[in-house]
Amino acid sequence: MTYNRIAVYGHRGWVSSAVFAALVKSGAPVKVLYRPSSDVSDLPKGVPSIEVDMDDQEAVEAALQDVDIVISLVGQEGITRQHGLVNAIPQTNVKLFVPSDLAFRCDEQGLQIAVNRGKIEVEEAAKRKGIPTTIVLPGLFAESFLCTGMVGVDIAKNRIVFSGDSEHQLVNICTREYVAAAYAALFATRPISELENRAIGLSEIQATGGEVAKALEKRHNASPTIFRHSLEEVDRQVEYHLQKGLSLANLWYCRRVWGAGKLPELIGSDIWEVEDYKKMTLEELIVDGKLVGYREVSPEFEAIVDGMFY
Repeated sequence: MTYNRIAVYGHRGWVSSAVFAALVKSGAPVKVLYRPSSDVSDLPKGVPSIEVDMDDQEAVEAALQDVDIVISLVGQEGITRQHGLVNAIPQTNVKLFVPSDLAFRCDEQGLQIAVNRGKIEVEEAAKRKGIPTTIVLPGLFAESFLCTGMVGVDIAKNRIVFSGDSEHQLVNICTREYVAAAYAALFATRPISELENRAIGLSEIQATGGEVAKALEKRHNASPTIFRHSLEEVDRQVEYHLQKGLSLANLWYCRRVWGAGKLPELIGSDIWEVEDYKKMTLEELIVDGKLVGYREVSPEFEAIVDGMFY
């Protein structure tokens, strides 16, 4: 078995820490690139790390000389820093770049949102430089989708917002562990020629809003409180938050694409199935309580999301 040599940039986040752990467990040689302010004190024994400033192209090039695949897992605040990788990779032997996306393809409306536009700009910059890329698209994460209310589902308070026709339209969700397993299966040993220049979708669960509501009812033994927003109202909210430069625009946009029935198509038709992985079901996550909690959010943000139920 031949392993790909992997460099991970962004290893400490809620998603990235799980993906990083799965890559290390796979047996592939993994090293961490980290910015000066990052903490690497808890890295597994034997995993090398290199402090690097993405604005220092020579340093980035030196860090990537013995790497086959660069996997970026930075959060929203780090999207633009990936241009440092794009600028350096052509001067190295790196064969594949996996920029941070971890969502779904956006239409014209979604690309008005800065973080979504930034992801595409990184991808396009890599293509202009002739760098082979792989984009991973899991849709929505089950933990944030079901635990926080951000997209209109709130298990704890037994309530749901149907936006547009989301009651009858499919949402595509993946647990963090499924995404981590997929990264390991995709990048640890697979020949790069099978991966380059693909946008690979992941699909652990697809369910309609109505099916989610039924699961909520089964969990609580009581009908959920249901709110309804028209697509016109959702569009109005997207535009308002865009004009104000507020991050909530992305949450309203997620509701929009679900309510319009676009989510399955926005992860594409190139769907990767993780071999021998037992996928979670909606009932296991909601009714049986097997859903792992999402990262902590501030009380202020919780209050804002709470206000999106009306």
